[in-house]
Amino acid sequence: MKVVLLMLSGDQALAQKTLAANYPQAELQLVSRSQLGEGGLASRLRALRSLQPDIFAIATERLSWQRGQNLFMLFGALAGAREVVMLDAHGGEVRKSRASLLFSTPVKLSGDAILSARTFARARRELMKLEDQVGKASALEVRKIKNPRVVFLRSTPGPGTQAGGAASHIKGVVEGLLELGANVEVVSNDWIAGFDDTRAPLSVIKPVSSGSTRAIFDINNNLSFTRSLLPLLESNPPDFIYQRYARFSWAGVVAALKIRRPLFLEYNGSEVWVGRHWDRVGQLDLLERYEHLNLQAAARIFVVSEIEKRNLENRGVSPGKIVINPNGVDTNLFRPNVGGDAVREALGFTAGDVVVGFVGTFGPWHGVMVLAEAIRAIAPDVPVKFLLVGAGSLHGEVQQMLQGDPRVVFTGPVKHEKVPGFLDACDILASPHVPLQDGSDFFGSPTKLFEYMAMGKAIVASRLGQIGDVLEDEETAILVEPGNASELANAIRRLATSKELRSRLGEKVREAAVMTHTWKHNAQRILDEYASLC
Repeated sequence: MKVVLLMLSGDQALAQKTLAANYPQAELQLVSRSQLGEGGLASRLRALRSLQPDIFAIATERLSWQRGQNLFMLFGALAGAREVVMLDAHGGEVRKSRASLLFSTPVKLSGDAILSARTFARARRELMKLEDQVGKASALEVRKIKNPRVVFLRSTPGPGTQAGGAASHIKGVVEGLLELGANVEVVSNDWIAGFDDTRAPLSVIKPVSSGSTRAIFDINNNLSFTRSLLPLLESNPPDFIYQRYARFSWAGVVAALKIRRPLFLEYNGSEVWVGRHWDRVGQLDLLERYEHLNLQAAARIFVVSEIEKRNLENRGVSPGKIVINPNGVDTNLFRPNVGGDAVREALGFTAGDVVVGFVGTFGPWHGVMVLAEAIRAIAPDVPVKFLLVGAGSLHGEVQQMLQGDPRVVFTGPVKHEKVPGFLDACDILASPHVPLQDGSDFFGSPTKLFEYMAMGKAIVASRLGQIGDVLEDEETAILVEPGNASELANAIRRLATSKELRSRLGEKVREAAVMTHTWKHNAQRILDEYASLC
């Protein structure tokens, strides 16, 4: 028996363990999304059929977030698998036979098509109304108050949003606002990794799993989230709403119009751009209208970089309401000597090993493929080992590139509260980000970068966008040409063989993080903008 596992997201090690327990005699073959994602449906089916799966398994982070479940399972049945299994990182599992899928799925897909048509029609009608209302909006109610009440909205259901940089950003902003005396309440579509709801109340509006495409899934969740949000705000209106901008979301816009309070929009980049280049979402014309609505309705728009500010100005957004607010770090949580020795021992590193770490998303712009090339270019006699922590769309490909290399340890994703210990276990931290494939200027502000800085470790990073602005070559880090695996390898060799250089860079970069890049700094800029409205 042969089980073919397709990793969409989630915990690969857990998925493999679950399948091994369910099918103990089976051969397990892992395939990445990109291996089955080239060409049209016919070519993808041929690719899967060539693997001759008896069982086709699909792993995701959470079943309730996974759109297009019927299509994924039908895909496995059409490829010849006698059984198709979908499982998640939280113990959820759906298992169906080929016969039942071929019989029942066409009916379900017909229902999905009807739902999709109705959802799109409703979205367009509501958008027209909101566009008109934003254009005619009356003056906002703004109070001059020392400790404003803030409602933070997070409405982004989907894999990869529960933990990682996004969750760290939310947690950091909320804690920064609390430290400065603001009263904060969070309304989210799920729990947030590391979030302490004893300090700020957290209301969870659970996502709905309906929708065969990304666009329908997101729009349905926008409708559901907005409907449940309004009663929470109308009963006790905040002084302002702070929303992390989300694809196909208008929750903050509707709430701000309803209670006549300012909407502050945290805008980490264009979802239209992402939908065109990274995460093929479809309905880009509709998504562009959603995005424009949010930008128009916001009283202030917080961007993470100068490049993103320039992008918005080029789209006609008034410069006066755009505020550059880079990511930050909790320097009390991320600091030296927070359990690294125990992590090293547990992972089999010795006291003499120089460990290079990467902690983050194995995604398209994080440079993990370049890092893998650099590792392969470093000779075995160089005294260095590698710790790669996290998950993402390229995780499987990186594992395949480095398969059999005894110097490399993959951990998969780790719990948020354990991340500082894993960073502390390293001597060198790598941030090998690469340019955007379409040639656009790099607009990111990686949360990981600031966490690296606070750990007081030597950093090797790409000279790219804000990364090259925050870090100073030879003073707080070693900067290399983005995408240049040879230069990255040389920098790692240099750091691995100079303890003095590692110590000097680590001390300086920790000092810069404490002085300039805490979440308190980030939150202060938000409160300053509210004061300016008053």
